[in-house]
Amino acid sequence: MSGIYIHIPFCKSKCFYCDFFSVIKSEGREGFAGLLMEEIKLRSNYLVNKQIDTIYFGGGTPTLLHPALLGSIITRLKEIFDVNSDAEITLEANPDDLSPEVLSNYLKTGFNRISIGTQSFFDEHLKLMNRRHDADRAIESVRMAWEAGFRNISLDLIYGIPGMTAEEWEQNLKVAAGLPACHISAYHLTIEPGTRFGRLKKAGLFSEIPDDESVGQYQKLLEILSDNGFEQYEISNFARNQQYSRHNTKYWTGEPYLGLGPSAHSFDGTDRHWNPASLSKYTADIRENKLPKGELINQNMHRNEYVMTRLRTAAGIRKDGFQSAFGEAAWLNLLDMAGEPIRKGYLVYENERLSFDTAAWFRSDGILSDLFEIG
Repeated sequence: MSGIYIHIPFCKSKCFYCDFFSVIKSEGREGFAGLLMEEIKLRSNYLVNKQIDTIYFGGGTPTLLHPALLGSIITRLKEIFDVNSDAEITLEANPDDLSPEVLSNYLKTGFNRISIGTQSFFDEHLKLMNRRHDADRAIESVRMAWEAGFRNISLDLIYGIPGMTAEEWEQNLKVAAGLPACHISAYHLTIEPGTRFGRLKKAGLFSEIPDDESVGQYQKLLEILSDNGFEQYEISNFARNQQYSRHNTKYWTGEPYLGLGPSAHSFDGTDRHWNPASLSKYTADIRENKLPKGELINQNMHRNEYVMTRLRTAAGIRKDGFQSAFGEAAWLNLLDMAGEPIRKGYLVYENERLSFDTAAWFRSDGILSDLFEIG
């Protein structure tokens, strides 16, 4: 199965932590759907003979486009590609863009999953991050989505926020777990160079919280969500009743996907392609029928990405799958490289499966880099 990602780049304001491509302007929004229609036609052969079982609208802020425009894009995708009747169709949404009428319209246009960027249920945290909504609106938006008829609701939370106490983080988790959501994505705040927080850090006015606080918040995340029926199936993702994000799982298991819109990436199983992270350049390329740039994923890159993405998941790396892709010698070499992390208890090898110990997942980046082959 394959997936399609659509990047809607428009925002009303920029969150201080966000380094995704977006533009703060209203002009061009109405005509953007037309550009996507042209790109869909241009890329119609990308997933030829592939069944599509997930479509994901991300951003930016997809909910800044009228539901009818988003619905026309879904209709066009179904006309061009082999989209399954039970495809998971996800909409990323900001709480302050939602209302009962708007949510009902999104359901009518074909969306059956919604991912709401709640981030926190404390106003001071939301103001610090330059979020547009307040805590009450965050809670209300989730309840409105359920009452409108959405039965596959995901929430985003951020931890590691400077000034957030352990008690506040615990309260955030309990509020989230008490809402009618079946999925929670929880991310540690990362300070990226090109963001507002990144500039403040460079000026010495902002910094990450101490490591011991981060670890404590991560452990509380695992504890409270587990107690409330959430299964951790990836480093940052938790689901009730196995309602995993089918689309995001494709990125972790190496399935093909098509990316549409500025800055969107595509992967067909052997090559990766990407659109320019510029609305004007993207517009010019589409109007000139210009295909995006690409690169061949060589065996070494494929092997390292396989290790990185599979070990992000609870399923880990199975011997049979790895050997089928890279051979027995490569598997034995991976186990040799993993020897020290296994001895330290960071990685677990049992039943011919290599995976992270849950407590070590938080420090996975450094461990993963030691498992990469250079070449």
